[in-house]
This record gives sequence, structure tokens and C-alpha cells, in this order.
Amino acid sequence: MSAPYPWLEPAWQRLLATRARPAQALLLAGPRGVGKSELAQAWAQALLCEAPQPDGAACGSCPACHWFETGAHPDFRLVTLQEKTSKEGETRMATAIEVDQAREAVDFVQLSTYRAGFRVVLVNPADSLNLATANALLKVLEEPPLNTVFVLVSDQPRRLLPTIRSRCTRLDIGLPPIDQAVQWLAGQGVDDAKNLLALSGGTPLDAQRWADSGELDERRSVLEGLARPDLLDPVTLGDRFKTVGPQTWHNVAYKWLVDLLAVKLQGSVQFNRDFAEVLVRLGEKADLAKLLALARMQANEGRTLAHPLNRSLQLEAWLIQYRHLFD
Repeated sequence: MSAPYPWLEPAWQRLLATRARPAQALLLAGPRGVGKSELAQAWAQALLCEAPQPDGAACGSCPACHWFETGAHPDFRLVTLQEKTSKEGETRMATAIEVDQAREAVDFVQLSTYRAGFRVVLVNPADSLNLATANALLKVLEEPPLNTVFVLVSDQPRRLLPTIRSRCTRLDIGLPPIDQAVQWLAGQGVDDAKNLLALSGGTPLDAQRWADSGELDERRSVLEGLARPDLLDPVTLGDRFKTVGPQTWHNVAYKWLVDLLAVKLQGSVQFNRDFAEVLVRLGEKADLAKLLALARMQANEGRTLAHPLNRSLQLEAWLIQYRHLFD
């Protein structure tokens, strides 16, 4: 069994080399869109497999592999964000892993294993552990029970408690080489792979998602509005932008601001190369201090956009600040 994606093969081989004595707390860290979740799942299956291949990879055919692939393995737990239903009946994804989930995982690892092998707890995304949840896991990470393996997946490991990070063996997953990523995307039938890879910041799975979804149209709608701050009406544009998915809005707006900063400081565009001329023109006019402040706010407050009390007002306030960059 090879790595889930070709650029993950070196990391996969490093993990397989430790299968006999795996790290009891493993932190897979790196940018989103490079396959960390798939690598974590493959590692968990390899540990739980009852007839592993000679290199340590899962066989894919034993009862344990069958249970894992159907989500029913009794010695595996996934701790992740859960959907929440509001009083109004609206279903949304939680913004943090709740402390009760962590406590259930702690109780789970105290039990005897069902198949007398490893027990695996996958925490993904570990960035979503709040203080109470992280503290609930901390003690068991310090002294994991025998044959218990915790796998934490993180896009932003700096957001984890230092005490959590210090108890994990860290494996960093970086961006793949551009040529390798473009070749893989082309093999998946993605057109204009090189530009989409640039738009996604070099992360091939995000590039594939852009290609397969309707987000490219939403992106163009947002950028066409931001491209003319002299004509920008915060109320009208805010009302239009509220139909854009919150995460799409956050990513598109943040990368636009990063490109303005890149033009201002380096004279180049990193992400939105199809809007390069507009970005160069605007970047030369933008006030650097205001631009830095807005980019910092967008980076720090990205998650709150998914659950705003009044999204239209938030967008209008953001657009007013954006327009003032060019006063």
C-alpha cells in the first residue's frame, strides 16, 4: 500500500518504519490541502491491521481493515468537529471540539482493546481543541495506556498548547514540489493546473477542490467587487457577498489582502495571478499600516465568519475598512 498521495511517500515510509514501536502521540503538522488527514487515516489503519504487508502497510482485506473502512473498528476513535443544531433548527458545524468529546476519548483508552492490538485515537483538526478540551487530553497524552496511539492533525500547530506539542512526536508535511503537484492535478483531469495551484498557495488538494466546486465563480464575484474600491458601496456589496460561503469568503479575501501586501513589499503577486494588473495598481495606492491591520484582522477572525450574529453588518464593516485603504 503506497502513500495516499505521491508527495506523501517520504513521510509514509518514515511512519511505516516505526510500526513495531510507533510514537504514542504523533503530531502531523503542515498547511491544509496537502493530505495530512488522509495520511493520518492510512496510518491508523496500518496500526490496526491484523495482517500487515511486509513494509507495515495495511493489507486492506483482513477483518480489521474491513471494519476500519466502514467506520466500525472498535479500537478506533475519531475526535473531530461535530454538527450542531440551533433552536431555530439550523445545522452548523461547531467551531471547537467539545470537552465531552475529549473525556469520552479518555474513557475509551482506559478500556481493554477489543482485538488485543493497538488502540488509535485520531484528533482532527487538533487546532480546534479549546483550553478545556486540551487540558482534558493532556494527562492521557503524558502517560498513554499501553498500545495506545494518539494521532493529532494540525494546520496551525502554534495554536496548540505548548504542553500538548511537547508531548508529541512531530512529523511536518510540507508543500509538494510544484512540478509534482501540477502533474498529479493534470492526472486528475484538472485544467489550468498551474494557475489553480498558485491560487491555492501550492496546496494540490485545495486546487482540486477549486476545480471541482462552484467556488471559482464565487471567487471571481468577490474579486470583481474588491477590484474597484472607488465604486464600492459597502451596503450593496455586503448584501451580495453574504451569499458566498463563509469559508470561501474568508480565504478569497485573505489571499487578496496578502497579494496587496506582496505587491506593496515585494512587487509581485502570489495567489491571484489572473488579477495581477489590478493588484499592482491597487497595491501601489494602499496604505501599508491600514493594509497590515486589515490582513491581521482577517487572519485572526476568519473562523468567526462561519457563525456571525449579523453577517451583513460584519461584511459592511469590513468593506468600509477596505475602502479606506485607498483614501
